[in-house]
Amino acid sequence: MAEIKWRVLFDETQKERGRITTSYSAVKGVLETEGIQCIRFVDFPITLDKLKDFNVVVFPCPDQSKIQPSEIRAVLDYVSRGGGAVLLSHAGGDPGLRTNLNELAESFGVSFQNNQIFDERQNLGMENLPKITKFKDHPVTEGITELAYSAGCSIKIVGEAEALAITSRSAQPPDSAILAVSNYGNGKVVALGSYEIFRDRIMGGLNTSQNMVLLKNIFKWVVIPSKPKAAPTVKTAKKQVEEEVTEPSVSQEAALVEERVKPVLATRPLEGKSKATQPIAAAYEPQIDKLMSEVVTLRKRFDVFIDEFRDFAARMLSQGGRPSETVRTVTRSIPGTSPLLTDAAKLEELQSLESRTRSLQSQLDYITKRYQAGALQKAEYAAQRAKLRGEMRTIQQQITALTGKTEETSSPEDKLAEE
Repeated sequence: MAEIKWRVLFDETQKERGRITTSYSAVKGVLETEGIQCIRFVDFPITLDKLKDFNVVVFPCPDQSKIQPSEIRAVLDYVSRGGGAVLLSHAGGDPGLRTNLNELAESFGVSFQNNQIFDERQNLGMENLPKITKFKDHPVTEGITELAYSAGCSIKIVGEAEALAITSRSAQPPDSAILAVSNYGNGKVVALGSYEIFRDRIMGGLNTSQNMVLLKNIFKWVVIPSKPKAAPTVKTAKKQVEEEVTEPSVSQEAALVEERVKPVLATRPLEGKSKATQPIAAAYEPQIDKLMSEVVTLRKRFDVFIDEFRDFAARMLSQGGRPSETVRTVTRSIPGTSPLLTDAAKLEELQSLESRTRSLQSQLDYITKRYQAGALQKAEYAAQRAKLRGEMRTIQQQITALTGKTEETSSPEDKLAEE
């Protein structure tokens, strides 16, 4: 591993899909060879004090979770002081993921759209795996001529951001940004509409086209703060002083009001409280604030636990197994993964595999409808179906290793391909 030069936080407080212990494990390996240490961030809530000692914070596709207003303010403050931020979304944007990442992204001049990029002509065998070949010169796109864009949405520029990668004219939607950057104060921001572009072991993921080059470029650029804004010239400074003298600023007016009100407040007791209780209440305000923050933290963790338990219970009931059987199967190892993974990590991997299977099945259904409608030739349909079925078999083997159960994988598409 290379000498560590930078430290990057990968947020997990918003139930992100990209996690460096599972679906982003290869991302961690690639970045650490570049001297970038990857660290899980699980300490809810997000505050400036927790971020300030790190170079970049990454939000790899928040899922069914809302970033609190105080957390958004903390991230904005962190970036403005020279920190970096990488925002990754997914097909469907905020509505599809039921999150509010755009409330943060729009402050940086970008907005993730409620759509998915398709391209019937320029793709990697399937129109939902479009090829991106239009780029703007920038350190983030250096050396890149083609990207595979898996399950991603488009990005709308809503402020002082710069689009770096654009879909083709044959895409839906056409000529749309999928990658953008911006400067915010002394910090830098990268927005990308697909977190799957960096996922492990999937078609259109990290090892497809030049996606790995993009990963390295993004982090090499974002870890270095922007140059501070140039100091004003003598003429500008003089003009500013004249304006301050002739017209008080809002802060100056507030200070004047405070000076006038302070003597009155010093003699007037707080409404509903005696003078004797005022010092006691003031003395305990920091402790009260801390307790309230801890209550909010515990409540959010409890909500996350309830969601995970419901998912677990639903899966167990759908499989018809007893709790003891389910727990034993979950502890089995997955091919290609470390046997030292925790039960929680394995359960998370199982959920990811099941999600990917559903996505592949949807793709199969889609191309089957096109084949039945005459929009796909038999040979093209068979080739696309074979790719999807091959990946589904691989995923099914991993699921079988986790659950100990073999599911029937035949489908109507098999019969159609044989006709």
